Amino acid sequence: MQSPFVVAAFAAALAALPACAEETCHAFESQFAKERICVTSVLAPQAGNTYGPDRLMGTTDGAWCEGVAGPGIGQSVTLHHDPRQLVRTIRVTAGYAKSDEAYRNNGRVKTALIETDRGYKKTVTLEDVRESQKIIIPKARIAWVRLTIVEGFPGARGSDTCMSEFLTDLEELANE
Repeated sequence: MQSPFVVAAFAAALAALPACAEETCHAFESQFAKERICVTSVLAPQAGNTYGPDRLMGTTDGAWCEGVAGPGIGQSVTLHHDPRQLVRTIRVTAGYAKSDEAYRNNGRVKTALIETDRGYKKTVTLEDVRESQKIIIPKARIAWVRLTIVEGFPGARGSDTCMSEFLTDLEELANE
């Protein structure tokens, strides 16, 4: 019989892994945790711009853009926390927020499935605005949260769907 420690260590290691081997990830450290953002596809670089998961940090200098044909239905972003973090609020900027022109020219997330490792699952509808939006989930100590694109707003010049932010608000509940 395995000891509870071995089982817990195995479960923690499994939770920290990306959902599939094809994901592209960006690791960083925040004040509260080691974090990793993983995406299921990435648009190839264009005109000196890159579109990887490192562009999901909520700045206006870039965006993650999915890299499959069409509007990216089924593509996802997963944010991993090590150790688990107490989370209630997710922040999403559902388009390429660099400028009004970049925002309108590229596809944006309209409807998304939000899931956590604790079994939470809900479909949400985002507004078609260039600002950061809050998604409130039941307060829980989570190892990961995932957004999967269900539907998008079309871009004026391209079919790729982009996002400029996918982060959890760790400061909100830091003292609990």
